[in-house]
Amino acid sequence: MPQGQLSDLDFKSAVGKVDVAFQALGLSTVQIQDITKQTTFPTDELKDVLKKVEDLKKELSEKETQLQGLEDQLQETEEQRQGLEYQLQETEQQRQVLEDQLQNDIPPFCILPPKPSHDVADRVGEVANITQQLKELKQANENNVSYLYISGNPGSGKSQLAGLLAKRFYDDALEDPCASAFVMTLNAESLDTLQESYFSFARQLKCPEYAVTNILNSKDLKIEEKIVNLKTLIGTKIGSYTSWLLVVDNVKSTSEMHVHLPKTGNEQWARGQLLITTQDTKSIPLTNSFIQHISVSKGMESNESICLLAKLSGIDDNEKGKMVAQALDYQPLALASAATYVKQIRQSKITSHFGWNEYMDKLEKGKRGITETTLAETNPSYQKSMTLATALAVKEMIASDTVIVHAFSFLSLCAPQPLSPEIMINYIQNIDDEIEDKEMIMMRIQRCSLLLLEEDETGVYIRVHQVVRDVIKTVIKDYLASHRLEAINGAVTAFNRFIEDNLADNWLMQSNSIAPHLKAFVVNIENLFSKENLSQVFKTGMLKLGQICQNHCDFPTAIKYYEYSLVTYLEKLGPKHIHVAATYNNFGSVHQVLGDFERAKEYHHHALNIYLKELGPDHVDVAATYNNLGSVHQALGDFQRAKEYHDHALNIYLKTLGPEHIDIAATYNNLGSDHQALGDFEHAKKYHHHALNIYLTKLGPEHVHVAATYSHLGSVHQELGDFGQAKEYHHFALNIRSEKTSRA
Repeated sequence: MPQGQLSDLDFKSAVGKVDVAFQALGLSTVQIQDITKQTTFPTDELKDVLKKVEDLKKELSEKETQLQGLEDQLQETEEQRQGLEYQLQETEQQRQVLEDQLQNDIPPFCILPPKPSHDVADRVGEVANITQQLKELKQANENNVSYLYISGNPGSGKSQLAGLLAKRFYDDALEDPCASAFVMTLNAESLDTLQESYFSFARQLKCPEYAVTNILNSKDLKIEEKIVNLKTLIGTKIGSYTSWLLVVDNVKSTSEMHVHLPKTGNEQWARGQLLITTQDTKSIPLTNSFIQHISVSKGMESNESICLLAKLSGIDDNEKGKMVAQALDYQPLALASAATYVKQIRQSKITSHFGWNEYMDKLEKGKRGITETTLAETNPSYQKSMTLATALAVKEMIASDTVIVHAFSFLSLCAPQPLSPEIMINYIQNIDDEIEDKEMIMMRIQRCSLLLLEEDETGVYIRVHQVVRDVIKTVIKDYLASHRLEAINGAVTAFNRFIEDNLADNWLMQSNSIAPHLKAFVVNIENLFSKENLSQVFKTGMLKLGQICQNHCDFPTAIKYYEYSLVTYLEKLGPKHIHVAATYNNFGSVHQVLGDFERAKEYHHHALNIYLKELGPDHVDVAATYNNLGSVHQALGDFQRAKEYHDHALNIYLKTLGPEHIDIAATYNNLGSDHQALGDFEHAKKYHHHALNIYLTKLGPEHVHVAATYSHLGSVHQELGDFGQAKEYHHFALNIRSEKTSRA
């Protein structure tokens, strides 16, 4: 029978069994009787169910087949896993062996600061001297890290010199076959560049790459923390080397960067040295047994500068090279820029004649910036020109240091020549009431990389390179314009105070250093103020400033200072004040030297009238004015009137000063000259002898006033026909002057 169908017999038999069962259970059989009467049943649903059952059986069979396949694959994979695990064990063993080898591998390496696009000077002398300092520093710190700082202004060649020193260190280290050494350069311009350098450092030392990579890729660590971790990682390797040199280049802020460098006392870093280059001299620690400091701001040696110019420019001319090197203050970047520019210009046939004379013309016309662009555009290791780098440094210093702002302001008013720090300190104290400590000011000046301190037999002086001076004048211009009253008055007071404190006894010799600055200063006054406003500007006169210029034969400048003083005194003190009289006397002296005797006489008479009214007829200032008038009348040839004025002066001096004063000696000499001109040689001789005796007593036998008096006596004896005595006196004068000249 087909599935799902029964024969009648089978059906009845099945129903009967069900009926009996229901009866036995005491259940109703009514529905069973109804089913017995049915001839057909709904089997389509059952067929569907049966079909689904068959489908499920088939699917189950397929799944079982697939499962068996997967079990076979799983078994195969397990076998492969076991094989790979065995290989991994072997690889791990190999890795461990390699890591052990790496831990013990200490390959030498030398990573120097980037080289410029041009040849550099060997700087043999400097390299030898500093190398010796490094050796001595290491000998004193065999079990401790030591530091050598190289400071300097922008363009002074700090990085180049550090590279030469590092190469010398490495070459010397390789000569010892038992030594293991390295040189590494860290770019400390910023935290980012320092971090990159430390990563390179770790890889050079063969630190585990996974450890380096983990630090590099960590998102939870700040830059400072990454550097700390890298230093720790590097510390595990660095102790394997017998010596090393770490060049920390381009440090912007020594105080901020120091925390990220190896510390003294750390045994892991004990065998090496740090060579640190920076402009930030104010933050360099004081020197001690493990810290030394060298400044290269003064530039290269003259011969090396000349050779570098010749090498880079192709012009072999020592004399002109010396001239250019001096004009560029021997600064490596400036020298390289100049030589590169000249060489580039000479490439063209049209300008092949261009040489150092033409270059100096451009420099003198203020076109330095144009000459610096060629190198800046072609030098990937340093893309700033000398002027730009200096300007950035000046602006940074101005933004962070009030003392340096005032120092730069004062320098912008002065000449390029060296300047006494005492004048600058006076200026800063005058212009800023909050800055009183002289020693603190001097310390800040000393620790500024743009200010150079030089010493000679006459004292200590401050100077700046020409490029620094040019930049300062440009950068400080706006500040100076808004503070011009304070700046000018502060400068006048500073100059006057310096003159009063230092130049009372010997103005001419000791004022050499101040005279150029007074000339430049008066030009700046004219640029900042009109003549009409001068009386509102100055709190004090400038007679002493004019007198310094007059003593150094700078008469136009002296006249300007006298004019400013006269305007100020007339406005503030009135026309009858003795300071006005003193100014008239100074005017008279200048015009006498210039040969305008009538005008000189007029000024001295103005002075005399004021002095007589204000001081009386027996005052020394009246005597001095009589002397001045006598000298003017001598120059005019009116010797009788000259003698009268000199007699008036002598009488007053004898009353007020006594017979042995040097002003009386000068008056005796004047009277001697008057009498000689009048033909009274005996009186002339007598007066000159009086002068000589006083000068010998007061000034000593080798003074120039003694020499002048001997000359006067020689001339008188010539007039008297006593040529032997005349010759003797002239010889005395000549010997004194020759001795003075040889000493100078």
